[in-house]
Amino acid sequence: MNLPRWQFARFVCCAVFFGLVALDFASAESPQPIDEARTESAGIRKLTSKHLVLYTDAPNGQAVDDLPAAFDKAVPHWAAYFGVDPAKTAGWQPRAFLIADGRRFAALGLLPPGHEEFENGITIDSQMWLRDQPTDYYRRHLLLHEGTHAFMIAFLGSCGPGWYMEGTAELLGTHRIDPKTGELTLGIMPRSRDEVPMLGRIKLIDDAKADHRALTFPAVMALESRKQLGSEAYAWCWAAAKFLDSHPRYRDRFRELRAIVQDQNFNDVVRQKYAKDWADLNAEWQAYIAALDYGFDFERMAIDFEPGKPLVGSARTATILADRGWQSSRVWLEAGKSYNVSATGRYQIAEEQHDGATKPWLSEAGGVTIDYYDGRPLGILLGAIDSRDKPVAGANPTFVNPVVIGLRTTLKPTISGTLYLRVNDSASKLDDNRGTITVKIEATR
Repeated sequence: MNLPRWQFARFVCCAVFFGLVALDFASAESPQPIDEARTESAGIRKLTSKHLVLYTDAPNGQAVDDLPAAFDKAVPHWAAYFGVDPAKTAGWQPRAFLIADGRRFAALGLLPPGHEEFENGITIDSQMWLRDQPTDYYRRHLLLHEGTHAFMIAFLGSCGPGWYMEGTAELLGTHRIDPKTGELTLGIMPRSRDEVPMLGRIKLIDDAKADHRALTFPAVMALESRKQLGSEAYAWCWAAAKFLDSHPRYRDRFRELRAIVQDQNFNDVVRQKYAKDWADLNAEWQAYIAALDYGFDFERMAIDFEPGKPLVGSARTATILADRGWQSSRVWLEAGKSYNVSATGRYQIAEEQHDGATKPWLSEAGGVTIDYYDGRPLGILLGAIDSRDKPVAGANPTFVNPVVIGLRTTLKPTISGTLYLRVNDSASKLDDNRGTITVKIEATR
């Protein structure tokens, strides 16, 4: 029976700096017993909680001591996310090794057999090995990432193909702890780089975009875990999982994928589930990657795709909301023809607190030059054409390379498609925008 390698019941999952590398194997030995006296004499202490036994030689400190408690808090979140009866997890208690000095563990034979030189983390069935990390956040992220693998292996029997396996573990490893209540939240969209020190996923994608190496969604799905992947590949896996898991139209179907992780045709099933809006998904992926930033607002940035109709006779108008991402004008533009596009109206593009009062920043379609976003005045009107024809190399405008419309411009598109519009603002700062803009589109004489 020709099964994909991820479908075997036993796995090895490894981590590299900034990214997690997955390799899977057909067999692994049962966990060996631990000589508690020898580990203690070697300077390795044991921390135990309901769902984790942790051996570590990392320096004493609250952040390390709290790791088992954080793991315990994650278990009900994993159970809820993957649809596992919490009662089945009651006796689950995997083992983890947090390693500061690998020589101590090597001397006791406690490194992963055959993978002693692993980078940052490795999981074999219900055992996890982690290199100690410079930041408390990334150390905990690493444990939660590997814990996600161990949970899926234990209760789902597999983790699926590479992009889903690592994307899901990255998704649920990205977390927040409330400093007042201690509540753990998994699957967050980081609000800033400082909130997730050393994670670096968004920067890796920004670097890839700058170097013209951005991946399409099908290219992300093709990422394999049977060979070692670079850290950038894992940033793309996270971006894909976060996109599908957070988007209001795609999230329910994405979460259903947990039921098919053992299916050798996993990716084919994914395409079937999204078949009706596959073209929309791929177009929106491009818009998402182009605007990806900390605090990305998935609800406001979701695109409602509405095909436009050609202009016949008189001009048409469209009302564009200032607090949303790309919106259809419902007008179809034909390649090679010229169109006058003009905009009227004032709207709030930001607000600030001044002397205890809220002061709105008002803008027209020309934008405000006291602040810029993405190299353009904040609030300026942008346009893009969504074409369902074959893409033309270098054609503009698109969601990736929008055109500035401002108060007025003339468009002569090189591709035919529906005109989409939005005001220029960060995808993380749409919540303080207010008002609308009226856009008039007419064919030139």
